[in-house]
Amino acid sequence: MKLSPEERKERIKEYNKRRYQNMTEGQKEEIKEYNKRRLQNMTEGQKEELKENNKRRYQNMTEEQKEKRKEKTKEYNKRRYQNMTEEQREERKEKRKEKKKEYDKRRYQNMTEEQKNKTITPL
Repeated sequence: MKLSPEERKERIKEYNKRRYQNMTEGQKEEIKEYNKRRLQNMTEGQKEELKENNKRRYQNMTEEQKEKRKEKTKEYNKRRYQNMTEEQREERKEKRKEKKKEYDKRRYQNMTEEQKNKTITPL
């Protein structure tokens, strides 16, 4: 019985999921460290190629797959935020404020004089 490519992908996905769930924390940590080192040791060309592959993969997704991916990301972020300590949340807020300031500063610098006058003059 030969599996279709879709079924094969699904089987591999399930296998990897079970395998990861059965790993100890130490094994999971080893994998994270390995991936971290691997990414650090990549050349710029390899990193660029990886980005291109991910970009292409995302573009080839159907709307349903994109929506599913967004939902998973949302759930992950929700869990991550819930598991943060109060100190980590405060730190995150500060970082976000700083990033927004930098963004606003760059945005203001890129405005034309006419746009600047519109934002400054009250309604």
